Amino acid sequence: MENLFQTYEPIEPSYLLADNEYTDQIAVSVEPGHGVIPAGAVLYRKASSDLYAPAAAANIIAANDLVVLAADCDTTTSTTRAMPAKVYTNAHFIEGYVLVFDGSSEYGPVTQAQAAILRGQNIELRPMYDRSADSVTPSDNTGTVSVTVTNDGHGTGAASPASGTYGTEVTLTATPASNYELDYWEVVSGGVTVENNKFSIGDSAVTVKAHFKATT
Repeated sequence: MENLFQTYEPIEPSYLLADNEYTDQIAVSVEPGHGVIPAGAVLYRKASSDLYAPAAAANIIAANDLVVLAADCDTTTSTTRAMPAKVYTNAHFIEGYVLVFDGSSEYGPVTQAQAAILRGQNIELRPMYDRSADSVTPSDNTGTVSVTVTNDGHGTGAASPASGTYGTEVTLTATPASNYELDYWEVVSGGVTVENNKFSIGDSAVTVKAHFKATT
């Protein structure tokens, strides 16, 4: 009888889905030469080869085909042959366990702006495991929202595009007054994160303010 029941180690739901009913899992070919890619890493499809590779910040854009790796993938076993891997497309994940590649050797949690882009492709990040969640939808907001750019009086700012739907990438441009340069962008409302003068639209209208500083 002592062997009838076995003790199993607890399973940490590091990248479990909220509900399998809304899960799509497919097989893809991963580009060799990226070492061991950890489960939860965002992959993007390279247009040049149709192979998938770890997504760095610059690759997480609405125009790219994005997926999340379901299990560790070792791409060191061959330098020429693509490796098969299982990935998730439409899914709910625990926030913090979906990872972006830093372009060197490390992986870390995606930013708020990157999460917005992933959500636009039905990859939903939630603060906790929640089986009561509704089906995955790109956004609660399906309409167009505005982007307003203000300034501190020492230059002007502009957004392109000046409006868009959820997940739309916006590029900010600053034009300093004479003897001034851009200091930083302040997000007044909209809950977005500006990185490299860009952000992705969320659920509500966005207002950002350009702050300038005197040149020395």
